[in-house]
Amino acid sequence: MDIMTSDHAILIVGGKVVDGTGTPSAKVDIGLDGTKITGIHEPGTAKGAVTIDAAGSIVCPGFIDIHTHSELSLLGCPFAESKIRQGVTTEVVGNCGGSAAPLIGLAREMTADLATRYCVEVDWVTMDEYLLRLQNLRTSVNVATLVGAETVRSGVIGPDDVPPTDSQLEEMKELIAEAIMQGAFGLSTGLIYAPGCYATTEELIALASTAGALGGIYASHIRGEGNTLLKSVDEAITIGREARLRVQISHHKAAGRENWGLVVESIRMIEDARRKGVDVAFDVYPYTSSCTDLFAVLPPWVQDGGRGAILGRLADPESRARIRADFSDRDADWENIVGENCWDDIEVMGFKKPANKAYNHRRVNEIASEMGKDAPDAVFDLLIDEELDITAFFHEMSEEDVIMLIRHPLSSIASDGDAGAPYGPLADIVEHPRAYGTFPRAIRRYVLDEPIISIEEMIRKMTSSPAQRLGITDRGTIGVGMMADIVVFDPMTIRDRATFADAYQYCEGITEVFVNGILTIENGEHLKERAGLVLRKPSAVS
Repeated sequence: MDIMTSDHAILIVGGKVVDGTGTPSAKVDIGLDGTKITGIHEPGTAKGAVTIDAAGSIVCPGFIDIHTHSELSLLGCPFAESKIRQGVTTEVVGNCGGSAAPLIGLAREMTADLATRYCVEVDWVTMDEYLLRLQNLRTSVNVATLVGAETVRSGVIGPDDVPPTDSQLEEMKELIAEAIMQGAFGLSTGLIYAPGCYATTEELIALASTAGALGGIYASHIRGEGNTLLKSVDEAITIGREARLRVQISHHKAAGRENWGLVVESIRMIEDARRKGVDVAFDVYPYTSSCTDLFAVLPPWVQDGGRGAILGRLADPESRARIRADFSDRDADWENIVGENCWDDIEVMGFKKPANKAYNHRRVNEIASEMGKDAPDAVFDLLIDEELDITAFFHEMSEEDVIMLIRHPLSSIASDGDAGAPYGPLADIVEHPRAYGTFPRAIRRYVLDEPIISIEEMIRKMTSSPAQRLGITDRGTIGVGMMADIVVFDPMTIRDRATFADAYQYCEGITEVFVNGILTIENGEHLKERAGLVLRKPSAVS
């Protein structure tokens, strides 16, 4: 760290500074003026108009959550309570192939429908218009976005399992280029979801090449995280190599008991690719359970054509028989997560009909037994009854795999969760505890209670690592001239409180959070400041 001497508007004193680079911590004081860090001093050598006493605490850069789904929730809850209170100062939205823009055709219809959950009116089309909407609203966190390949495909092609025509492919590439030029940091895909799962590797290379030519990253929820994990990692690497761009494998995992341990080989593949010149890395959340829509268990052919077509097939006896047969195919090319004992590992919730609400937070096998049906029939019937709107926690990963991924130097920490609050329109949204607890949990569990890495390395995974992956150069470390996104936390008390039974619980131990130099969390409480900025890719034009 550079040592300077001057007086400041704000001086943070007495803390142990972990600067985000992975280097050893140091006892220094940090001066802030306006939006930036303007001085780093030997203790007691500088003064501040306002002094923040961080004695006994750790001071570090604000956390950058590289994988979130907050593109609409931030419009419904600009205070971003669940994230800012755990030290997140920058949200990266538009992951898993779904972004808030560009919105044409079916993509606009689907986004407008989803936005009603957050009491948000969709009044934008382009990425620039969406980012301006965020900028004018002002949020408590900074926001960066990717452009979603599935959003683009839905808008241009629709929900069907068909290849793009030459003109459609060109239109998709043009929409992606426009979004990146307007500020998106790259392209994301969600290849277990329709219509993303219908895209061939060649189609994805064409789209990713457009992003790569503009300096963007390729972030992918790969085609399979279970039986097809290694094949799917290989596809992501191929896309990165052929399209010549950075690859970020999203929420890396090995799903399903029979696949535990496969991350040893997937990591080896990633390391080998890097030696051959493909810039591949990954992010991971500190939980052994994932979360998505229950209908994601269905084969791709069932999802062809959208909601109405899916419901029709679920009601058809012949189609149900075919789905059952597909569930039993352990060599399937699609993300077949219905493995041995899987129904015991799937917890469902979010039921709207009064008769079904008793099933909230219960496992599928237990529900099926109570209904007098086998698990597949129970799932089919519940999906029909709730018109597909059921959320599921998949308790499908091993702790050993999670530890291996978190320990690896190529991993960043990410939540895969929304920014929300336990009040207002977002209080009824089903949440995984990661939305409220990811970053304190990672520190408490893997640095303090069961240490697998140093605090310096963990903070690097939350700050400079995601910043470097995205190409954000003015955040992620503590240094003179960097933006003043800063977190102060008590290592004795920091912990997550959110659970699967009650996810809406704020963490403890995060005492102060600055966003662009503005104190937003003080003594653990939100001051209702909204100092976040919209971050656009540096080469973007608006």
